[in-house]
Amino acid sequence: MGRRRGIAVLGVALVCSGFACATEEPEATTVVSLGVAAAPSLSEAFVDIIRMFEEDNPGVRVHLELGRSDEIAEGLPDRTDLNVFASASEEVMEIAVEQGTAVEPQVFARNHVVVAVPSGNPGGVRGMGDLVRPELRVGLCASDTPCGKATEKVLGAWSVEPADVTWEAGSRALAARLADGEMDVGIIYRTDVASSNGWVAPVEVEGRERDLMQAAGTTRYVLARVPGGESGPGGEVERVAADRFRELVTSDRGRRALESTGLDALPE
Repeated sequence: MGRRRGIAVLGVALVCSGFACATEEPEATTVVSLGVAAAPSLSEAFVDIIRMFEEDNPGVRVHLELGRSDEIAEGLPDRTDLNVFASASEEVMEIAVEQGTAVEPQVFARNHVVVAVPSGNPGGVRGMGDLVRPELRVGLCASDTPCGKATEKVLGAWSVEPADVTWEAGSRALAARLADGEMDVGIIYRTDVASSNGWVAPVEVEGRERDLMQAAGTTRYVLARVPGGESGPGGEVERVAADRFRELVTSDRGRRALESTGLDALPE
């Protein structure tokens, strides 16, 4: 089955031999392929986790796909090359579980949106109240994305209606436009601020506004196993690998990788 259009494919692989602790001892040249699909805001953390996983499990080659959670979930019934799904939408994961295309869901991390500006804050933005200023170019995530839904909750709770808005397909795309100076202010995930290498900065808002954004503007990530990826002759070995990968994500080492990118890692 081919990859779904619109989903970026990122290969993070170390080709080794043998996968210890499979149900049967494989041939020395056996390489287990593990497919992991995740929301783009998890990319930096998952790249680190995959490197650790491959070092711990010689003989497993992990392929990471980044894409919108709803698009990934929509394609799961036809996918036999995915074993783990990390969704940025609890609603999307609930539907996938109901359909049987994902099993054993577990909330493992959370992210929240922040008011962000280009480096130097040329528009003099001090908080969400400034989003109504007509001279500012305001960027927001599209309402059908996890970032957009979190943003809607924050704006509604603060009773703010931005004057002039450009809608972007996601937090990462909006962060890029802020970094290029094409927007004066936006609301994006704090992970995308952290990964901008200083080109985008968070606005240091006051305590009540900060607490509101952390409460209302939070996205929770859900990790699940994809049983469709275990349908082939190597299914049992792939299931063992998928379970081990999920265990690493929720381990202390996985938590540190998540937190290093600005995510809140939830307790095991």
